[in-house]
Amino acid sequence: MKPLSTKDLDLYEKDDNVGELAPLTIHLDELRNKIIISLIAFCIATILSFSFSKEVIRLLTNISPSDTIFIQIRPGEFFFSCIRISLYFGIVLSSPVIIWQLGSFILPGLKPHEKKIALPILIGAPFLFLAGSIFAYYFIAPSMLNFLFGFGESVISTSISIENFISFTLSIMAMCGLTFLLPVVIFALASVGIIDTKILISSWRYAIFGSVVLGAILTPTPDPFNMSIISGLLITLYFLSYGLLLICKK
Repeated sequence: MKPLSTKDLDLYEKDDNVGELAPLTIHLDELRNKIIISLIAFCIATILSFSFSKEVIRLLTNISPSDTIFIQIRPGEFFFSCIRISLYFGIVLSSPVIIWQLGSFILPGLKPHEKKIALPILIGAPFLFLAGSIFAYYFIAPSMLNFLFGFGESVISTSISIENFISFTLSIMAMCGLTFLLPVVIFALASVGIIDTKILISSWRYAIFGSVVLGAILTPTPDPFNMSIISGLLITLYFLSYGLLLICKK
């Protein structure tokens, strides 16, 4: 009689899904590496941003009225303002690396026509956000600060906590940065067939009305000048998106 081995007794359960699970494991390992690289880039950018955070605060305070007095009303307020600056610019500076890691993970699995949609979005988004932040620094934030600080200058002198000032200014810059992403959103919606140039041009009245309403909501000041800047910016981006879609359609 032939002796039986443990293999003949089927003591070991066969796994027919090993071939299917292996690619998933590889993708998870790759995703983990992408996340680690992105976190390292963010940490390096944040540390570098903290090293010149005082210079950034000087630049931000320069856009306020000349007679503004900045004060520190609690211990460590200036330090935490530097932390907030470093986190904001850490995200901005590391965004190309983060988007590159995201794109290198997603793009290989997309079809050629899907890559044509994803590439402009991944490349254009960080530059548009940065352009919006710069626009806010030179145009939006100074006009808002001049109105808010100058409204009662004949009655009171202006003193503001440095932390509140930094928070307000960065919020305005982030808001304008997100507003500049409107062409990316419209391009993405058009690429998947939700909207097209006909819908955009036929809905221009609604777009103008919506831009005015959003301008009134997003503007923290009640004056029509700043509201018109935000509304005009949204309207310009809307019609710019329409023009870009026409060019891409050709």
